[in-house]
Amino acid sequence: MRLLELDGVCFNYGSLEPWIFRDLTMSVESGSCHCISGPTGSGKSTLLRLLSGLQTRPFEGGVYRRSQLLCGLVMQDPQVQLLRQTVGAEVAFALENIGVDTEAMIPRVQKALRRVGLFVSLDCPIGNLSLGQKYRLMIAAQLVSEPAVLLLDEPWAQLDNSGVEELQAVIRSLLAEDIAVVMSEHNPGAFADIVSHYWQLHAGHLVPGQFHCGHQLTVTEVKPGHQVILSAEPFEFRYQGDNVLFRSKQPLTVRDGELVMLCGDNGAGKSSLLKAIAGIQSNVNPLPVKVFGQRPKTGVFGGQLGLLMQRPNRQLFESTVIDEMSFSLRRFGLPVSFASELLQQLDLLSLAQRSPHTLSYGQQHLVALASLVCYRPSLLLLDDPLAGLDGAHLDKLWFMINYLRSMGGTVILSSHRALSLASVTQEWQLTQQALRVSALSSEQRYAG
Repeated sequence: MRLLELDGVCFNYGSLEPWIFRDLTMSVESGSCHCISGPTGSGKSTLLRLLSGLQTRPFEGGVYRRSQLLCGLVMQDPQVQLLRQTVGAEVAFALENIGVDTEAMIPRVQKALRRVGLFVSLDCPIGNLSLGQKYRLMIAAQLVSEPAVLLLDEPWAQLDNSGVEELQAVIRSLLAEDIAVVMSEHNPGAFADIVSHYWQLHAGHLVPGQFHCGHQLTVTEVKPGHQVILSAEPFEFRYQGDNVLFRSKQPLTVRDGELVMLCGDNGAGKSSLLKAIAGIQSNVNPLPVKVFGQRPKTGVFGGQLGLLMQRPNRQLFESTVIDEMSFSLRRFGLPVSFASELLQQLDLLSLAQRSPHTLSYGQQHLVALASLVCYRPSLLLLDDPLAGLDGAHLDKLWFMINYLRSMGGTVILSSHRALSLASVTQEWQLTQQALRVSALSSEQRYAG
């Protein structure tokens, strides 16, 4: 049964704006699974909003939607969809709006949470969840209403490997129930076994495509120095008044020029550890950590340290990209020319006068990172920076990491998955409530 159809759709955000879509044609049948790929900023998220009915600006062409069709949309940044304070209340919100009896809500809410592998108390504060767990929560909040179409924006980047496997199982069960799934994804190969229709969105056109191999990352080998940037004695990491989140049983030592990979599943504590190193995680017990020879504390490191958060829009506040990048340069008394020079090296000068708030999720990630790299911190902390980036933009990210390390800068990068890169000098694995550290020799790195 046909659920949705785009017929020659053209779309832009205003009469003076360039066209985002040109003559899009697409049909979504019940029980089908579609995957839309395309460059960062090509309009994949906008297309999902158009399919869901949330994008209400005028457009040309026809959009067919089966009467009373219910679409569930999970956006790339689940934070923007959260409405309530607790897990149970968030999932129950849609049921409250249609007048479902309170006693009937609880089993439906619990079923939706089980389907996405989120086994937490209904009273659990949403603020205690990791970004990946919040993504699962938003999927559950859509599934509880039993939509005919589920729209997912970049799920692979937000979920760890077990989360992706659980999502695949959820999608298979939905397809068996004749529910359609449409996802945008930079890594379509992760869902190759369940996708029935693959599309490529490029230059405003949507055309049938094929799965492509993963992008080969371009990295540079940098020899670490001898200056200790970070050190820590064995410690227990816990929030104040709470149980131990994880333990580190061996000392940590990070020197200038190193690239450290911090890996772990959703909710393991990666973001909290990075924020504690930066001195901005105030609700944890004191840690025996020293950065540049002193205890981490808000504001003490100045331009020596940079932190890229998981949600880049939280770090963007200026009206243009060039002003965003120049802000810290002025703050630390550095030449503002560093900003335009870095944009030119990244081939992003076309974004200089754009508002960072109108950029795609992936472009915002890149601009937020460039705003840190341009003032050349000695220690750069990156919290899951790979989300929302296609191959070309990943190359730009690694260019900035290589650029900083070539000047002696140290980088600690968190990710759900380990990366086999010759330039990684240490791997920190957060698993089974333990932080396990392994230093890699050059032979081990190249063997990987």
